[in-house]
Amino acid sequence: MEETKMSDRKFEWIPGVESCGGEMKVAFPIEEYKNRLTRIRQIMDKEKIDFIYATAPESMYYVSGYDVVWHRVNSPEAWYDSMGAGTAIHVDHDKFIHFDLPDEEGVLKLTSISTDTRLIYDIPADMYGKSYICTTPDEGYKEIVLKNLKEEGWIKPGMTVGLEFGSYRPSYLIFDQWKTLFETAGCKVVDATEVIRRARAVKSFLEMQYMETATQICNIGMEAIYEALEPGITELEIVAAYTNAQLKAGGESQAIANMVRSGPYRSWCFHIPASRRKIMLGDPVGVDLAGVFNRYHSNQCRYFSIGEPPKEFTTKYAVNEKIIDMVKNAIKPNMLMSQLLRELKTFYQEEGLWGEQYWIGGYELGIAFPPDWCGGSTVYDIYFDCEDQERRFVPGTVVNFETGFGCIDTLMFKEEEAVVLGKTTRKLMVKEF
Repeated sequence: MEETKMSDRKFEWIPGVESCGGEMKVAFPIEEYKNRLTRIRQIMDKEKIDFIYATAPESMYYVSGYDVVWHRVNSPEAWYDSMGAGTAIHVDHDKFIHFDLPDEEGVLKLTSISTDTRLIYDIPADMYGKSYICTTPDEGYKEIVLKNLKEEGWIKPGMTVGLEFGSYRPSYLIFDQWKTLFETAGCKVVDATEVIRRARAVKSFLEMQYMETATQICNIGMEAIYEALEPGITELEIVAAYTNAQLKAGGESQAIANMVRSGPYRSWCFHIPASRRKIMLGDPVGVDLAGVFNRYHSNQCRYFSIGEPPKEFTTKYAVNEKIIDMVKNAIKPNMLMSQLLRELKTFYQEEGLWGEQYWIGGYELGIAFPPDWCGGSTVYDIYFDCEDQERRFVPGTVVNFETGFGCIDTLMFKEEEAVVLGKTTRKLMVKEF
């Protein structure tokens, strides 16, 4: 049989697919990721931003599913180049380009939908038996990224470039280097922190389902705490109990860890880490907990006691059930945030609670990476926002609510209803011995 010759067409093979066969996992359909990119580009268009280099872990996860445990946030000087990894988004293009290190090639294949990933090595050597684009003394990681973007036509003089200056990643030093590079290329550099945060603020149907699952995982953690309580248990052992239960239920690590505190005074120190303190009879125990599913967080804070705590504590905490019942009856889709806050302030005043509270309000929940789950766009605060006539709890909004008396819950605003997600009782959970 006569051999047929191929034409001059160029055909490209994707190398390394055998390393991820059958193992790729992303949390959403490709179409949802495409819609997210479109939403981001619409906001960029409105804000007159031509290009964003996204470096916040939450932003990269939102755009592509990229899920890595080490983002090199606090790297030594020798590894500064490695902090240049990020996702490039252009207002005129319906794709993104992700720049990273060869170290994360496998992670990207397994967790990201990226179709254009460019790996740049900051060490002059092969890795995994392969060669990569490599930095040199004259051309660092960021310079190579910028050259790639220029060649792609994504960076030109006169463009407006957005960087996520409000993110903890990378450090100020690296942000400043990026800013200088883009300005040297003839671009205007602006803060684009809120662009992707605003896109993330309204959750899709599937995102809300994940947060409902996260709530169930949080409920399981609370049940495990009650079961584990006994005289002599340490705060850290409580962390072990709820962590074990939540992971067995399919949960993940929380972005803020170990928020357990005990004792008549210490239990009101909301942000103190769990310790080796032994919990004894009469000690109240506060646990600020999140259930996590596909990086989506749902938050509850509850209090327990081994035996009856001091009467003053019981009286102070008892108001939480009444407050949450009031919130359940008050919330509805599309209501002004200020309306809820004004109703809350009136309620606290009528109940004689005003002035005795800690902070009252809440913030957006959703995607979070350590060390924080408070990285969204939405905050509503009873001390500042009671006169705001613009912002609303639109369908797709998910926020927590803090009563000011130790109890926290998660509120979800759907098309037809608004609900308090947590199912753990708001009563003080006393375990008798």
